[in-house]
Amino acid sequence: MDIKNFIDLHVHIGPEIIPRKFVVKELIKAEKGKMAGMALKSHFYPTIPLIICEKEAEDFVLIGSVTLNNYIGGLNADAIYASAKLSSRPIIVWFPTISAENFLSKSKYEIPPEWVGEGFTSRLSSEIKGIKIVNQNLELTEETRNVLKTIKENGCILATGHVSWQEAKVLVEEAVKLGISKVIITHPIYQRIAMPIQIQQQLSKLKGVYIEANYAMHLIDKLPIKEIAEQIKSIGSKRCIISSDLGQLKSPNPSDGIQKFTELLLKEGLSEKDIRIMGEVNPRELISIPKIYKENN
Repeated sequence: MDIKNFIDLHVHIGPEIIPRKFVVKELIKAEKGKMAGMALKSHFYPTIPLIICEKEAEDFVLIGSVTLNNYIGGLNADAIYASAKLSSRPIIVWFPTISAENFLSKSKYEIPPEWVGEGFTSRLSSEIKGIKIVNQNLELTEETRNVLKTIKENGCILATGHVSWQEAKVLVEEAVKLGISKVIITHPIYQRIAMPIQIQQQLSKLKGVYIEANYAMHLIDKLPIKEIAEQIKSIGSKRCIISSDLGQLKSPNPSDGIQKFTELLLKEGLSEKDIRIMGEVNPRELISIPKIYKENN
């Protein structure tokens, strides 16, 4: 299946504390022409400065992002503002990932061994103060509300990161109420999030909310492809996006990961139309670039 017009909204980029397969220049050289574009993610710093320094991208769309981990001061609205002002396209704002209290409470290490392989030493999760986005009454904290305000004012895409599914539910519902029109629920099938399918279905019915399914959940986290396909079928392709979540040193290139992912999903009964909607139509809608594939094709 041809994926040249697909946009992968979840690609890890180096240089980073975690060993990565590519820096931006290398990624462009390896992937330009194979897909239409990618959103670049770091757990440690905003990626838009790396993108605007690379002129070679031309017609290869690169989307910047900020991940609200301890490394940039946590729920830092100013970091969002600064990145958004540098970008001509919507940036993605990931809520805490490796700094989320939920994630740290379910992992012995800040950076799990399955992400990096042998020879990498990570801090213990117990050494790190995790970030929560709600109080004891499951109400968003003032810092979180400040972040949502900044996301809305700057037209950013909200991604839920690795917070607990209970936190993500409150976050998404409040974001939609505030008028944030572009939301990605980050791989809710991931074992350290495990959002019930009924909650995924409920949230996906809200305006502008998409459920992410990605190849790394199968390749790295060993979730059966059948389980991921069933997740997609239960939500419907019009409310899902597919991404790679790749960029790890020993993983395939993101485009190769997406290609393999599409093949596996086709074998599980999803149609080419479904996959084009999730890989091309919906990501383009999120980043506000023209659609090529027409859903009635």
